[in-house]
Amino acid sequence: MQKNLLGIKALSKIMFCCLCIVLISSGCGTSRHLASDREHPYFQPMEAHNYGFTSDYPKSFTVYPFKNTSWIKNAGPRARNNAFQAFSLLGSCTPLGATDKLCNLPFNAKDALKVAREEGTDAVIIGEVTTQDHIWLGIVEYQYVELKIDMYDTRNGKLLWRGRGISHDSSFGLVVLIYPIIDYAQHGAWSRTTMDLYHRINIDFVHALNPNVLPVK
Repeated sequence: MQKNLLGIKALSKIMFCCLCIVLISSGCGTSRHLASDREHPYFQPMEAHNYGFTSDYPKSFTVYPFKNTSWIKNAGPRARNNAFQAFSLLGSCTPLGATDKLCNLPFNAKDALKVAREEGTDAVIIGEVTTQDHIWLGIVEYQYVELKIDMYDTRNGKLLWRGRGISHDSSFGLVVLIYPIIDYAQHGAWSRTTMDLYHRINIDFVHALNPNVLPVK
C-alpha cells in the first residue's frame, strides 16, 4: 500500500514537472481569423470595397489624423503611423507633421479633402481605430486591434476604396507573469506587439489594393 502511495506521489511530481516545463517553454501564437493566400503571407481584409482605385491612380496620398473610438488613448496615432509606412509603398505620402499643421477640424472629411488639395495629393486616407484591447489573465495574454480606412479622391471627393481589417495575438506561459510585474516590460512588450498588429493590417490593405507591390517568390 505504502509503495503504491509512493508511486502515485512520484508520478504526480513527474506530471507536475512536465506541466511546468510546458508552461515555461510555451510561447505565443497569432491568429488572423482568415485564411491566408497560399502564395503570399498576406490576408484579405474583413471588408474591402473598391470604388475606383487602380494600379495607376492614385499615386500620392495625404494620411489624415485617424479617429480613435477605442479606449486606448494613443491608438489613433499608432495606426496612422503604420498606415503612412504601408501606403508609402503605393506612392508618395506627405509627411505627417506637415499634414498636421494644415488640419483645422480633426476627423472631419471636408477638412481632410481641403488639406489634401492644399498638399496637391491624389487621394486622402481617413482611418478609424474601432478597437485596441489587451487582456492579461495570469499566464495568458491576448491583444486585439481593428482598423477601418476610407480613401477619397482629392479632386472630386468620391470614395475610392474602403476597407476594414482585424488582427490579434496571444501569448501564454509563465513568462507572461513578468509583464505586469515590471511596468517597463509590460509597456515594451505590449507596445511592440500592438504596433506590429497595426502594421499587418495596413500591409494587408496595400496587398488588397495592389498585389504586385508586395511580391513573394
